[in-house]
Amino acid sequence: MPLVLRVRHAAQQSLFVTVLVVALLAAMAGPVQAHSGATRWDCLAHYESTHRWHINTGNGYYGGLQFSLSTWKYYGGPSYSGNSYPHLASKAEQIVIAKRTAFKGWAGRAPQGGSSAWPNTWYKCN
Repeated sequence: MPLVLRVRHAAQQSLFVTVLVVALLAAMAGPVQAHSGATRWDCLAHYESTHRWHINTGNGYYGGLQFSLSTWKYYGGPSYSGNSYPHLASKAEQIVIAKRTAFKGWAGRAPQGGSSAWPNTWYKCN
């Protein structure tokens, strides 16, 4: 067998073994947990801010649940928490405003509904 064919054959065998090992390791690894946290709000914070409740990245959204300032103000965030910005409020205070936003409304204002307020992540956190 010429040298070129032996090298090609060895390379193919090596590739086959590598693919087989990766497949076996993937099968043995088990499922990856989608999020950590006991509540829907922890799940949303996982996807929205990777659980960083005091984050301000400068993108116009703040806190663990990534409130816009207009939503935070509309649902009474500053009056409830004493903070003008969501990322300065505690996790518990952010969750109260999130519940107003998703379910309860506030001061005669209708709730948005969770899937409207968090359209890209709400469905992941049933």
